[in-house]
Amino acid sequence: MDIVVNPKINKSELSRFFTEMEQQADAEEVASFKKGLKKSYVIAAYEDKKLIGFVKAVSDYATLVYIQDLLVLPSYQHLRVNKTLMHHLLNYFGTIEQVVISPLIKADAKFYRQLGFSAGVEQGLETYFVDRRAR
Repeated sequence: MDIVVNPKINKSELSRFFTEMEQQADAEEVASFKKGLKKSYVIAAYEDKKLIGFVKAVSDYATLVYIQDLLVLPSYQHLRVNKTLMHHLLNYFGTIEQVVISPLIKADAKFYRQLGFSAGVEQGLETYFVDRRAR
């Protein structure tokens, strides 16, 4: 497995990735996601030049890192790819005071706790958001 920092991921590679993730993404969604990758810090994992996973974060590089996505193809999830990607990201941002992630899947809580994360409510924090995506 090769780890690449801020890779150049093209639209067809993203489309294939989302198809293998069994997530429907039309051309507009892929273009939007690609634009987001350009504005983020990304660490990607490749197997034989095939994108198998990535972690995407945004940061002010002083006080806060927000991990927006950690995605690994289902056929590679048993190979600790997600843990490898997270370790690289956490090492890179090692001096940042706060690292935040909002996992979509509640079952992922155990994984994040193993990496040292705690639930926001345990810290007296709540999360609020506005979703402006068209439905």
